[in-house]
Amino acid sequence: MVDQKNVLVIGSGGREHALCWKLSDSPFVRQIYCAPGSVGISTTNKVQSIDLDIKNYPVIAQWCKDHSIDLVLVGPEDPLANGIVDGLILHGVKVFGPTQAGAQIEANKDWAKGFMARHQIPTARYKSFTDAAAAKAFINSANYPALVVKASGLAAGKGVVVAATKEEACQAVDDILTDAKYGAAGQTVVVEELLEGEEVSVLAFTDGETVSMMPPAQDHKRLGDGDTGPNTGGMGAYCPCPLITPDQLLDVKDQVLQRAVDGLKAEGIKYVGVLYAGMMITKSGPMTLEFNCRFGDPETQILMTLMETDLYTVLKACVEGTLKQIQVTWNTKLSSVGVVIASKGYPETSTKGCVISGLAQVQSNPGVVVFHSGVARGANGTLVTAGGRVLLVCARAASLRAAAAAAAAAAGAIDFPGKQYRKDIAHKAFSKINGLSYLQAGVDIDAAALLVRKIEPLATGTHRRGVLGRLGCFSGLFQLVAMDPLLKDPVLVQGTDGVGTKLKIAETMNKYDTIGQDLVAMCVNDILCAGAEPFAFLDYMACGRLQVDVATTIVSGIADACIQSGCALLGGETAEMPTMYDIGKYDLAGFAVGVVDNHKQLPRTREIRTGDVVLALASTGVHSNGYSLVQKIMLETGHSYFEKAPFSTTNKTFGEEFLAPTGLYVNALLPAVKKGSIKAMAHITGGGLLENIPRVLPAGVKVVLDALKFKIKPIFGWLQAKGGVSDFEMLRTFNCGVGMVVIVDPVCLNEVLASVPEIQVIGAVQNLGKEGGHQVLVENFKEAMAPLTEPFGGAQSQGFKSLSYKDSGVDIEAGDSLVSLIKPLARSTSRSGVLGGLGGFGGCFQLKAIEQEYKDPVLVLASDGVGTKLQIAQKINNHNTIGVDLVAMCVNDILCNGASPLTFLDYFACGRLDVTVARAVVSGVAEGCRQAQAALIGGETAEMPGMYDPGVYDIAGFALGVVERSHILPKIQEITVGDTIIGLPSNGVHSNGFSLIHKLVRKANLTLSDKAPFSKEGLTLGEELIKPTRIYVRAVLPALQRGLVKAAAHITGGGLLDNIPRVTPEWVRARLNAHWWNVHPVFAWIADAGSVSDEEMVRTFNCGIGMVLIVSPEDQAEVMNITRAYGAMVIGSIQARPAGGARVIVDNFASALDFTRRMPTLPSKKVAVLVSGNGSNLQALLDTTRDPAQCMCANIALVISNKKDAFALKRAEKAGVPTLVFNHKDYKSREEFDHAINAALEAHKIDIVCLAGYMRILSGEFVKKWKGKLVNIHPSLLPLHPGLEAQKQCLNAGDRESGCTIHFVDEGMDTGPIILQERVPVLKDDTVETLTERIHSAEHRAFPQALRLLTTGRVRLSQQGNIMWYSG
Repeated sequence: MVDQKNVLVIGSGGREHALCWKLSDSPFVRQIYCAPGSVGISTTNKVQSIDLDIKNYPVIAQWCKDHSIDLVLVGPEDPLANGIVDGLILHGVKVFGPTQAGAQIEANKDWAKGFMARHQIPTARYKSFTDAAAAKAFINSANYPALVVKASGLAAGKGVVVAATKEEACQAVDDILTDAKYGAAGQTVVVEELLEGEEVSVLAFTDGETVSMMPPAQDHKRLGDGDTGPNTGGMGAYCPCPLITPDQLLDVKDQVLQRAVDGLKAEGIKYVGVLYAGMMITKSGPMTLEFNCRFGDPETQILMTLMETDLYTVLKACVEGTLKQIQVTWNTKLSSVGVVIASKGYPETSTKGCVISGLAQVQSNPGVVVFHSGVARGANGTLVTAGGRVLLVCARAASLRAAAAAAAAAAGAIDFPGKQYRKDIAHKAFSKINGLSYLQAGVDIDAAALLVRKIEPLATGTHRRGVLGRLGCFSGLFQLVAMDPLLKDPVLVQGTDGVGTKLKIAETMNKYDTIGQDLVAMCVNDILCAGAEPFAFLDYMACGRLQVDVATTIVSGIADACIQSGCALLGGETAEMPTMYDIGKYDLAGFAVGVVDNHKQLPRTREIRTGDVVLALASTGVHSNGYSLVQKIMLETGHSYFEKAPFSTTNKTFGEEFLAPTGLYVNALLPAVKKGSIKAMAHITGGGLLENIPRVLPAGVKVVLDALKFKIKPIFGWLQAKGGVSDFEMLRTFNCGVGMVVIVDPVCLNEVLASVPEIQVIGAVQNLGKEGGHQVLVENFKEAMAPLTEPFGGAQSQGFKSLSYKDSGVDIEAGDSLVSLIKPLARSTSRSGVLGGLGGFGGCFQLKAIEQEYKDPVLVLASDGVGTKLQIAQKINNHNTIGVDLVAMCVNDILCNGASPLTFLDYFACGRLDVTVARAVVSGVAEGCRQAQAALIGGETAEMPGMYDPGVYDIAGFALGVVERSHILPKIQEITVGDTIIGLPSNGVHSNGFSLIHKLVRKANLTLSDKAPFSKEGLTLGEELIKPTRIYVRAVLPALQRGLVKAAAHITGGGLLDNIPRVTPEWVRARLNAHWWNVHPVFAWIADAGSVSDEEMVRTFNCGIGMVLIVSPEDQAEVMNITRAYGAMVIGSIQARPAGGARVIVDNFASALDFTRRMPTLPSKKVAVLVSGNGSNLQALLDTTRDPAQCMCANIALVISNKKDAFALKRAEKAGVPTLVFNHKDYKSREEFDHAINAALEAHKIDIVCLAGYMRILSGEFVKKWKGKLVNIHPSLLPLHPGLEAQKQCLNAGDRESGCTIHFVDEGMDTGPIILQERVPVLKDDTVETLTERIHSAEHRAFPQALRLLTTGRVRLSQQGNIMWYSG
């Protein structure tokens, strides 16, 4: 049988109704009395309203004894402020609520603000006044918006004015001080800084030691919808409130609630009851607006509907001091919304006696509860209004939207004359819940993943011997030894190309099945011209919206063509760019790699001579060049692509004829190439016969061709006739029936004719002669074309304007000009192994240049683009660094396979070629290549009018690197629980997530020329967003080459959540702590401006980490030693993954964002450094605290030494920092010496003291005085090797690693709580001196990092002497 108790509740409003309602559910409560209670309260089960004089404490105490009251619960603030708890406790009655001393935290706002300042509780700046003139003068002169005016005493929740102007604030001062609007409560006014953000109510139970938080709620103070009208006691609330993140909530618990309870205790006040913190969630983090000493109204009504734990049990535990033994639980899977219904005239007056109708109907709804605030019994038993706030209607539902809708509907169903209620309670939370996402911005990561699953088998079907890995990794891999074993001096030949505006016809026809062959053919035919056998291919696909079926069809065509060409489809990149491409619009680029023995490389230019024979393989049609002119002719003639083509011999439409795929010539010609029968080949692409054949000819010769021997298809006759295209323009634009030109010695002619199917002789090589002239002469072209143009009106068809390629928007001369401008840029990137230069059909790299470095080399290939970051460059007309982005996106990917970059090719597509812009882009590519130690050996510029508007361009890049097979990453099987995760910082957004950024810029009504709100340098939004992607080659390659890294992940599209799992086994998870790196301010801006959820942030952006390395704990120190100079830091570890659990967990991300927001507003701490020697750590602290980019929130304000000749003093004097010297011989005792130093520290108003090689033992009194503000650096990994000669101890112990430790100082020898440690390896031949030097290097990075943690509040020491992190 449960021993049931009686409870007395003090109060009569809606709050007390809710408390009685909740208590009535308790099996431990027999009877509830409420004084004075109300009509509504009396209708609650087990509750009886009674008439007691709640100001007469002895009478109440006696009544409690007479009625066996076990516990008194005080609701309102007035009785608490008047000392009811003190009065009842004096008579032995147990009371839940603070004493009068504790209640002043609400009752005396002046005292409360001072209390917050004393205990470092984050709050707004303020000043208190009793003189109206002084208060108004302060309002008008303060260096911050002093617009919040509060009556210091209790004013029923109405004594706060949030003014819009200084005049309004001054009027509030007059109302409170001069006119005594709130009586004695307004004898003092508090004038506060106006904070911006959302207000959130965070309530907590406490027994004076332990704090148990309730879920966050939000009150709505203003009377009208949209936060309009006068302030009230509260017009509604909802819970849980998503406007405060879980990490922020933990911060409130730690830095506000617990700190307040601890502070009250330290001032001799044991606070028992509810502590209510009114918080403002600013961009700098949660700030305390005020404290209340009781349950909030209307928050309590909402909270009680979600409370799962028995309320009586919790109240009793608080009173008895056993709260820590109870786990208070809440049903936060539901949302609860309460809407207050107020009477006419509220808040200035109230209307009483109005009959209330509709209550019974509303109360019959099981999801709705009605609490009475101001209701009385009228005539005939009716319920009537009896106050300003009359009722609160509370609804619970599975979603906040549903609960808000239900509560508003219920409030609407209740009626009385003049009722007032808000219809928008909780609506401001909807935008947070429905913040921007990458999917809403038009990028579907899940669709991309589906595409990979669909095309993976297609790619696998192309694999040949030598392929390693599969799609979905960062790069494609190919083992070189799998190539022809007879290769003695292999040369890699690489080519890149696209398919131009032929894509537009595919889009019009919705026919994509052959376009993939075009892409492959354009690339492999080019590298074939160097005599190379293709073995690998990568593609780049850009689109407005990824249509998986279309993309799969394109890749299927690519795969088929790869099989025909003998090359493996190793990977690619799909870029969804909704703001650059319309839905259904695509661009494609390809990258092919082949190999040829150096002595068989083509063209053998020096061997070409007069008399050599010129042969040709016929084209299959127009192939993939000249389509801008094709479309111009189609437009001028008014034809549709769906019409039957008059030149078709197979009854096909125009579209079908023009989409005939480009011919593949690898199988036909490769055997002859390998035999050495061919001197040169020219792929006839853009520039036609006239531009392409000279690319393989030596000076002094020409080729003379007979067009009558060409196999010219009728399609070319129609184009010339209908476009009025001149012979010269035809030969310079189209292939005119010749797909590949071959030059052979007459001795080899018969052999080639016999071995190459359908090849024909079309001309010969002749001497150019002294008179010079063109190197290509096409005879009989007019005669060859006449029968083909005849059916369509002849070559000069009447009524049609003569068209040229330039008329269609393609300027071949501009392209040639660009090549001449960028050749010097490419040369500046050259490295050993590069053969030739720009202008050939393919870029060449001789592997002998690296053969000494590799025993079993594996090639690593990657392709990527820059996404819609391009639009930033184009809009702000700054193209100088976008090329760096392109290189970074590719080379960082191949690093993830452990590879060293060798070469790079770029693809540049535009609507109209602006040579200046293109050169700027390629200049950035060259700079990126220099940083990556890769050679820019080729590229493709595609001018595609109609596909891109003028000024718009897209770029793609292709990188090739090499890695020793034994060092290929990731080493997935070696990754295990306990491995360390090291992060290298990003330079900002890098090159992913820009589609979302474009959307939020539009949403925020910003322009790229606006000053970036997050910029430290005062840059515009465009200037900040254009900052280039960081290249990590120099930072991590040494560690990769030493085999110290198990895995590397480039944090690109998919963010931290999707990229790290690409290199880890499924049975582990990566656990990261966002407090361990600096989150760039741009990410806080994105999260705020777009209301982007934390999960969406870490799944879309790099969030401050550009590259992740996974290493064993044994190798951590060495890897950090290699990468430390590039900002590397330990950011997490590998853990076992629970079944079905997340692959990546990012702890404290929300609070890390808060710190990023808070940095600009954090006060700068004054730091004193105590030194005895050289002061190298002092120098590190001086350098970092003076660098704004470091966000140290500290300045070195004083340097103290116990040695007058310490070099550290000279360092301080040079930096302009005051110095003091204290000689211990001048003092009688250590305590007296430390007392003098303490006096100096206090005189300089020092906040934090750093010991940096300070060779004095501090007194216990000094250590206690500076507890939590005194830190030391020690040259070992404590607790190992404390005291002196730590390095010698380490070497004698045979340790494999050492390092440094920054710790709080306590009274022991190097025993204080550890803030941070930095590891360094102990090398085989280390001496004390060499190890000390390495540790010093670590100290110079670690000490500033630890100081930053302390000055910014991320770490602090609790009263019990334990480390406390910001996240709680």
